[in-house]
Amino acid sequence: MDQDTTRNKNSFNKLIRAFEERRIDILIGTQMISKGLDFENLTVVGILNADNLLNYPDFRAHERSFQLMEQVSGRAGRRQKQGKVVIQTSDPANKIIRLVLRHDYRGMFRMQSEERMTFNYPPFCRMVKISIKHKDRTQLNYYSDILGRDLKEIFGKRVLGPESPVISQVQLWYIKTILIKIEREKPPAKAKQLIIEAIDRLEKEKGATVLKIAVDVDPY
Repeated sequence: MDQDTTRNKNSFNKLIRAFEERRIDILIGTQMISKGLDFENLTVVGILNADNLLNYPDFRAHERSFQLMEQVSGRAGRRQKQGKVVIQTSDPANKIIRLVLRHDYRGMFRMQSEERMTFNYPPFCRMVKISIKHKDRTQLNYYSDILGRDLKEIFGKRVLGPESPVISQVQLWYIKTILIKIEREKPPAKAKQLIIEAIDRLEKEKGATVLKIAVDVDPY
C-alpha cells in the first residue's frame, strides 16, 4: 500500500477490505498504513530498516521516528490477541528505540526538550529557511555562498549553510538551503527586514536575476 497502488478511486478501500477478509495475509506499505487502521486479526507488525528514520538529516527525526514506531506498534494486537512488533535496526541500543520499547512518552519529551534547548532548535527558537534554486550547479554554489556570507555577517552563528537538502534537484533546478535560527524573544519584524535586504542585495549581483529564492518561516 503506497501512493501508487492507491491512486485510483476506491483502491485504498479495496486493499483494506481484502486484508480484513483475510484474502491478503501480508500487507507491505509506506507510512500511510501506520495511522488510523484497526484490524482484528493483525498480530505481527514489522518495521524495516528503522535506522533510515532515525538518521534522517532533520532536527525532528527522533521525534518523528518515535511517533511512527509507536503508531505502527499500535496496529498489532488491538483486540483480544497478543500482538508482536519486530523492529529491524543495526543499533538495538539506540536511545529512541529503547524509549519505544518502554512506550516512554515522558522520557522522549524530556530528552528532546533538553537537546533542543541545548542546540537552540524549536520550540526554543524561530526558524527561517531560505531556498535558492538555479539551473546551473556552479552558479548556484556561487550565489548561495554570497548570500550565506552576507547573512552570517548579520546573524552570526545563527546561520546554518548553505547546504544541499536531501532532495537537491527538482527537474532542471538545483537547490541549496540556508537556515536561520532566531531567538523567540527577538522582534521578528527586524529579522524579516534584514533577510529581505540581504536577498535584495544578492538579486542585484550580475546574473542573479535567474535565481529562484523562497523564504519559509518555521518550515516544520
